[in-house]
Amino acid sequence: MQMKNMFKYYLSNKRRGISLIFVMALTVFSIYFVTSLVQSIFSTVEYSNIACLNDFSFVYSVGGSSFLQNETVEKIKNDDSVGNAYPILLEYTVINNIFGTTSGYVAFMDEADIGEIFDDFSLTVTEGRLPEENSYELIMHEDMLKNKGLSVGDTFGSAVDEGEQIDGKYMITGAFSGDSYMAFGTKSYRQKELEELGLDFQNTTFGLLVTPKTDLDTMNNMLDTMGHDETAAMTLSYAKETLQENISSIKFLMFVIVIVIAVSISAAVCIVLETIYNDRMEEFGILYAIGYKKSWLFKNIIAEIMALVFISWILGLILSYGVLSLVAKSVFEPMGQMLSIVSIQSLLYTIIVMAVFVVVTILVTILKFAKKDLIAIIEMR
Repeated sequence: MQMKNMFKYYLSNKRRGISLIFVMALTVFSIYFVTSLVQSIFSTVEYSNIACLNDFSFVYSVGGSSFLQNETVEKIKNDDSVGNAYPILLEYTVINNIFGTTSGYVAFMDEADIGEIFDDFSLTVTEGRLPEENSYELIMHEDMLKNKGLSVGDTFGSAVDEGEQIDGKYMITGAFSGDSYMAFGTKSYRQKELEELGLDFQNTTFGLLVTPKTDLDTMNNMLDTMGHDETAAMTLSYAKETLQENISSIKFLMFVIVIVIAVSISAAVCIVLETIYNDRMEEFGILYAIGYKKSWLFKNIIAEIMALVFISWILGLILSYGVLSLVAKSVFEPMGQMLSIVSIQSLLYTIIVMAVFVVVTILVTILKFAKKDLIAIIEMR
């Protein structure tokens, strides 16, 4: 017996099939698009706060103290895991993202030390030059410049931008590429303020940029266990742990929202499918009467639902990739930020939505269908 094509219904009723596919594809697009945008915030924060910590770490004063104790500085410099410990004054600048702001590092240090950092960690000057000694000048990572809408030769600081955290006015003398998303300068206005308070800047260490002799993890373990009430270390492990703590609640909220949307959309589409299959009971009754078993009908109904879901999922992903590519090109790239077009996490969220939809829809439809007396339906014609 030749088996009737169960997909013929949707080929003959294209409006219903297209409407169902459109709703489900739009759901996939919405989930993928929103979760990708939210993850872009995490990527931006990780890039601006963590990228440079793959090469070196920062040590700074806390607890009301403005500088590091001499014994702390000597202990770090003399540790076997430390390659160099450069004196710095560490400040933070505003980094913009599509939903708000985060912060990035600006290290003020000797011109010669900046040169060593660039040589040791493959930071390449792509435009301009390094800042000169004892000058209010900065060199910025090229992505940081994009984020701020600045170019080499522009001025930077609170004197020209009220929203900037770093006091004063600096000339941007250069741009560089490399893994360290940050800025370097030689002389800080904060240094001037501290000197006016009577601090001997030449003989006082306000912070350290610490590089490993061989292994970064070994050095960071030493720094992480060294901290006390007046000293803190910003290491790769600490920064990652802090970031995860800050975003864990957001990730959980995203998961809850995805599940709620999945169940809600499933319920809505189930109602539509129930109406469709109620209208098709006569068709199923005829197939049953001419010899097709209910198990065969069940399998084909399941195949229909899964085919609709799969087609919708693929179309939703294609739409997501297309729109995200445009957003990345027009919004994120000019801001010097990253937007992952292909995201495993976003993909998993869409799979969760589709899986919930398939399970709920199939259960409701099959249970409803199983209770029908198909022969009686034909006899009532």
